Amino acid sequence: MYNNSIYNKMLEDGEIVKNSGFDYNKNGMVDKFVSNRMKLNPRMSTFLDYLNDILINFTESVKKLQFYNNYTIDKNDRRLNI
Repeated sequence: MYNNSIYNKMLEDGEIVKNSGFDYNKNGMVDKFVSNRMKLNPRMSTFLDYLNDILINFTESVKKLQFYNNYTIDKNDRRLNI
């Protein structure tokens, strides 16, 4: 489907999406796996922030590949966070 399609509006009206997944962009990935004591060191803190951005980009690229190769889901659909 296309982004400006009238069918997108028809499909989205009655849809309730549950369990849409963890939002990595808001919450971050590294904070869940690393001790808070590592964030006290300023060098380590800047490195972990840099690493967090890299990991988020990697996971987003994998999600894009999953959507692109799955023919049942529209490749432009960003509502699902699988």
